[in-house]
Amino acid sequence: MNKISPEELDLLTFFECEPKLRDEGVPWLYNDALYEFSLNEISLSCAIAPSDKDVRLILSQKTTVIYELYAMSVADIRYHKEGNTETLEIELNEKDRLWVRLKPAITIKHEARE
Repeated sequence: MNKISPEELDLLTFFECEPKLRDEGVPWLYNDALYEFSLNEISLSCAIAPSDKDVRLILSQKTTVIYELYAMSVADIRYHKEGNTETLEIELNEKDRLWVRLKPAITIKHEARE
């Protein structure tokens, strides 16, 4: 099966919240899960369809959208935990990666290679 690498528990741990599932009664793996995290006036909304490898990411400050990503069939998503640091790596393709951290501040870093 073609699915993202992290398990449901990894994403629960990273986002520190239960996701809102699009389709009630459908298992997480085949659903579309919306995770929402806020810190001070910055909020991050991240929807992931694990089996389709689709990702929607919206970073906002109050009501102003700062950054949006809509990516279908990404190469993979990975959850990293090193000590107290947690990072979500979204591998868009073999050359582009997005690194998302929630603490101590919400940050998004886009890495592009040749």
